[in-house]
Formats: sequence, structure tokens, C-alpha cells
Amino acid sequence: MNDTSGFYKLDGDLLYAPNYVLNANYELYRELHETYTYPTDGWYWFDTEAEAREFFGLPPIEEL
Repeated sequence: MNDTSGFYKLDGDLLYAPNYVLNANYELYRELHETYTYPTDGWYWFDTEAEAREFFGLPPIEEL
């Protein structure tokens, strides 16, 4: 099973950043994810992609 934990943002498509998000106004790092207030510019932390998809109202990914 793959580790799909990380930062997610719905911006047309579901964006995924497993380790960090860098922006001119903020930086989000995996090792500090529990210290942030969400949402941060639309970014959230989820432990799995399935949790992120459910939160954003997206259908689950079908596994082959």
C-alpha cells in the first residue's frame, strides 16, 4: 500500500504535495503539518488520498 498522506488542495483538479508546499506568502512542511491552521490558501493535510477525495466531494479512485 502506498503512503498517500500529504497536503491536498482542490483547484480544478486535486493537487497533491507529499512533502511540502512553497509559496511567496507561506511554507508548509510535512514534518510540521500538525502545527498549521487549515485551510492554508486552500491546502489541507490528509492521512490518505481517500480522505481528501471524500472531504472535497470527489469520487474514489478505482483500483485496478
